[in-house]
Amino acid sequence: MTHSGAEPPLSHENSGHDPEGPDVQAEKKVPFQDHKEDGQDTSSSSEGRNVDEAENIKRTSSLNTLGSKKSSTEISDIEDRRNAENEGVSGKDIESDDKCKREEDEDEDEDEEEDEDEDEDEDEDEDEDEDEDEDEEPPLLNYARITKLPRNFFTRDSISACQFHEKVFAFATHAGFLHFTETDFTTIRTFRCHRASITSIFTDGDIFATSSIDGSVVIGSVRDSGGMLACDFKRPVHAVVLDNKYKTTKTFVSGGMAGDVILSQRNWLGNRLDIVLDRDNGPVVGIYTVDDVLFWMNDSGITFYSISSKTKLLQVPFPRDEQGTRPDLYWPSVHFPETDVIIVAWANHIWTFKISLTKSPQHGNHLGSILSSAASSLRAAPDKKIEQEHYLYVNTILAGVVSFKNDQLLCLEVPASKTVKNKSELPRFKVIDMFSGLEIHSDEVVSKNYQNLTAKDYHLGKHIGKGATEYYMISAKDAVSAHELSLRERFDWFCNTGHDYEAWKIGLYAVDKSVRLEAGKRHINKAISQENWKEAALIITEVFSEAHNDGKDDDFEAHVIEDWSDYILLLLEKEQADVVSNLIPTKPPLKPKVYDTALNFYLESNQISNFSNCLRVWPIELFNSGAICEKLEEIIEQDAKNSTEYRKSLVYLLLESGNDVKAIPHLIKLKDERALDIISRRRLLSMFSNQLVEIMLLPFSGTAEELSTLSLSDAVEIFQKPIDLLVEGAHMIGVNCIIPKLSSPKELRLLLFLFFRKASNVNSLMIAPFEDDMLELYYEYDKSHLLDFLRSKNDYNIEKAIDLCASDENCFNELIYLWGKVGETRKALSLIIDRKNDPQLAIEFVKGSGDSELWEYLVTYSMNKPSFIEKLLDPRADIGAAYPEVVKRVPENMDIRGLKISLENVTKENFLSLNVGTGVFKIIDDETNQLAHEFLSLRDMGKLFDVDNA
Repeated sequence: MTHSGAEPPLSHENSGHDPEGPDVQAEKKVPFQDHKEDGQDTSSSSEGRNVDEAENIKRTSSLNTLGSKKSSTEISDIEDRRNAENEGVSGKDIESDDKCKREEDEDEDEDEEEDEDEDEDEDEDEDEDEDEDEDEEPPLLNYARITKLPRNFFTRDSISACQFHEKVFAFATHAGFLHFTETDFTTIRTFRCHRASITSIFTDGDIFATSSIDGSVVIGSVRDSGGMLACDFKRPVHAVVLDNKYKTTKTFVSGGMAGDVILSQRNWLGNRLDIVLDRDNGPVVGIYTVDDVLFWMNDSGITFYSISSKTKLLQVPFPRDEQGTRPDLYWPSVHFPETDVIIVAWANHIWTFKISLTKSPQHGNHLGSILSSAASSLRAAPDKKIEQEHYLYVNTILAGVVSFKNDQLLCLEVPASKTVKNKSELPRFKVIDMFSGLEIHSDEVVSKNYQNLTAKDYHLGKHIGKGATEYYMISAKDAVSAHELSLRERFDWFCNTGHDYEAWKIGLYAVDKSVRLEAGKRHINKAISQENWKEAALIITEVFSEAHNDGKDDDFEAHVIEDWSDYILLLLEKEQADVVSNLIPTKPPLKPKVYDTALNFYLESNQISNFSNCLRVWPIELFNSGAICEKLEEIIEQDAKNSTEYRKSLVYLLLESGNDVKAIPHLIKLKDERALDIISRRRLLSMFSNQLVEIMLLPFSGTAEELSTLSLSDAVEIFQKPIDLLVEGAHMIGVNCIIPKLSSPKELRLLLFLFFRKASNVNSLMIAPFEDDMLELYYEYDKSHLLDFLRSKNDYNIEKAIDLCASDENCFNELIYLWGKVGETRKALSLIIDRKNDPQLAIEFVKGSGDSELWEYLVTYSMNKPSFIEKLLDPRADIGAAYPEVVKRVPENMDIRGLKISLENVTKENFLSLNVGTGVFKIIDDETNQLAHEFLSLRDMGKLFDVDNA
């Protein structure tokens, strides 16, 4: 919510008429000299020892990542050694010897207290290490102690304020020293600019401003020691900010114990002109600026002020709690995560503000535009909008808050004391949700002499560097940096804590492929040492399969294959083939020994099912198929009855390796029809003629004796392939050889019949000598086609056929055909009349014979059979001239059904035939006469010959 208040009264504390008046502190240039490298101190205080020389004493201790094994005792020993080295450092003190001695005694007392505190920290660190050993995730932050700051800032002096700018870092002490460093803590310069504690630092990277409880504000260049400006306000100053165009406007804003927010400028005479923006609201504990928006903190809360419109934009009161916390007891921490977002942490409270930075061309955008002028009497409407987006209340005192990641905040908390001695606890880095305040992560930060420090003794900073974002915790006695663990650091943490599998997974993005592979191998070794075979097999596959696909380095690929093979062989040696066999890869292929070992293990342990599975999954070129075949053949020879599965595996290997011929005997044993295809393709029937019966029975699941249960149609369908094979190869083994093999037992004659029937259609000349055998087979298995056989073949024994058919009452047609074929037509006709009693068949038989005497025999033989007479008189019988003879011979007393109708039909047919014959005769006669007359006319005509042209 934006709050626009009335413009505060502008009080000119310096009218410009009396620069030397009692209310005005004259501006003056004061010499500030940087410390020399030879150790000379130009200040008047004992704290002005040679800082650069103190920095040359390299600090060797650092605050390791949480979970580190270094104990606080080691840090204490290092500190003791440093103290001993420090005793040899010479420096010139301007203070009296008594004061120096007193300060040294105080330092010794402090060192003793540090040793005691560090002993307590050691116990806490050990407990913390034990907890961390149980953690499976690396810490969120990696901590390190900052060693490049001057040592005496944490011993004889202490840091009172600091500023982390993107270009430069600044540190101020209670003794008035100001220390500038690069962002890597390389010293730029160190000097004393105040006589007492520095309360705040402002810098834009080039110019700085400091305030102090000595009542002064000092402004100067970060890197240049000349041209510094000191302004004395007579009262302690808590905060100061410079105009973003200070070089031209010479404008800054400050405030402190006097309770006034003062904007200071130079008038046209060159004197300082102070304008009071706010007063009588308690001590000012912070002043900040964003663009042309100024905001400060005092007892009234947080006040936002527009420089361009000279109006208050928003007033947020300081919340009052049950404890009656005073606003000036805890100084606020302000962080700018974005150019238009402000995060303010003050005591237990966190605010987030959003600033609309819409610029108006009608107004200036710097502090210098606040000067009174004729135009300033016309107040412009506010051109900025400040909105409070979020507010959080926390249970502990905040020393600082900075943005973290993913809408999270990193808070530096100083928990309240829980002991009777009222000593502070370790400070904490706590990550919370920016919107809900929910705690996400919390770390205790091991800091020196934390027991005697309060929230005001801590400072939190953030710097976004090229490599990573660093977070800094600066206290009166220690300095610690923290950053989120990089992928490489997470990888190292996992490795150091024995979480090699997690290290391997994250190593894909963090380390070289060979380093990552080593982490994976360590995890494999751990699983193997624990005899966790299943996990080891899975991890072997996962680690090495990814390593194989990781690049095109031939040497590395060879190394991967070598190690992969060795691990698989190790598991096989431990008799873990069941665990690892399904995970053995084929692409890439491992060493042949791997596959040979697995297959031999299954053979030796009679695990034929697993053996067969592997055999069919692995390409045959990956292992020594010849040796495996020999071993299978040995097993089959030793126990032929129980070797079916082994024989199947042998067949598979032989076929895959191209040894089709060697596979045929085993296929026949297995009743595998693939043998038929191989024999047919390779034309090898003669080679296996001794196994002809077994080959023919391959498609049949039963025995030869069970063939009798098959119908002819089923047999044709089942034995189609072997019959075709036999017909194709009959010329190689000879029909004379086939007949005896397929004749005993007698049930096999069915196959012999199928062979003859198929072969007679393909090669009748080859089968002609065996038509007598075919005769018997047709009579036995296919009487329905026996007549067709008799009619289509000529090389069988007719007498044998007559005897065979005569012995069967159902073979009338065959017997009639045979008698007719040998000229015994009357016997055949008598059989038709007496046995078959089929007049139509008798008529057809007589017609087919072409024997006129046979008609006479038929008519005579049929006179005592009415059905025959009826059929003979039927016009459809078409007996021609035999009609009158039949009518004449019909007995007078014989009752013939339909005789009248038959005679009428015969008469009609004769009449029609006569008419048709007469008509045809007339037509032919007419045509004949015409042709005859034409012929006679032509014959009577003369002929003319042209002699000249002849």
